Amino acid sequence: GKATRLHSQDCINAIASILPEFIGGSADLAPSNMTLMKCTGDFLKDSYSERNMRFGIREFGMGAVANAVSLDKTGLIPYCATFTIFSDYMRGAIRIAALSRAGTIFVTTHDSIAVGEDGPTHQPIETLPSLRLIPDLTVMRPADGNETAGAYKYAVERSKLHSRPTFMAFSRQALPNLPNSSIENVQKGAYAVIECEKPTLILIGTGSEVSICVDAAKELESTGAKVRVV
Repeated sequence: GKATRLHSQDCINAIASILPEFIGGSADLAPSNMTLMKCTGDFLKDSYSERNMRFGIREFGMGAVANAVSLDKTGLIPYCATFTIFSDYMRGAIRIAALSRAGTIFVTTHDSIAVGEDGPTHQPIETLPSLRLIPDLTVMRPADGNETAGAYKYAVERSKLHSRPTFMAFSRQALPNLPNSSIENVQKGAYAVIECEKPTLILIGTGSEVSICVDAAKELESTGAKVRVV
C-alpha cells in the first residue's frame, strides 16, 4: 500500500486531465498535500488559462476564494488544500461553504497522530469530530486507494451536481489496501471490511485506523473471538 495522500494525488491528476473546470491549490503545502495538477501551470496574472492556484499561507482566504469560485456558478469545481489540523484556521470558510451551499472540495492531509517529525502541534485530535458536526458538510476519511477514489467520485459529483461541500482527510503514512473496499462501498457511508456471523465484537474505524482494526481483529480471532470490522 501507499499513503492515501498519494492516492489522492493520483485522483486529482486523473480528474484534472478530463475535467477542464477542475481548479484549485494549496496553502503553501502542495509538495506535502500532493495536490499539484501536472497537466496545467500556475494561475497568475496574464496566465488565466492555468489551474494551479498558489494561495500562500492564508487558509481562511483560500477557503473563501474557493467558495466564491463555486458560488459564481460558472460550472468550475474548486478544491483547496492544507494539513488537517490547519483546517482550524479555515473553519469560518468551511462553515460558510455548508451554509451557502458552495461546492468546495476541501482536501487535507496528515490526518492522524502519524505526522512524522512535526509533533503535537500538527496532530489533529478533536479536529475531525468537530467538523462532522457542521450540518451539510460531508467529512470523508478514506482508508486506502479504493476508498480514496470513491471519495473523489462522491466529492466531484456533490460539487458539480448539487453544489455542496466535501471535506476529505488523507494519511501521511502508507496504508495497506483493505479487503472488501471499493468505490461502490464508499457510497454506503459505512460497510464491513471483515464480515462474520454473530460477532462477539464489532470494531469501527475510519482512515488510517481501519487497518489497525483489521490487525486487531486477526489477533482477537486467535483467542476465539468473532470480530466484525466496519
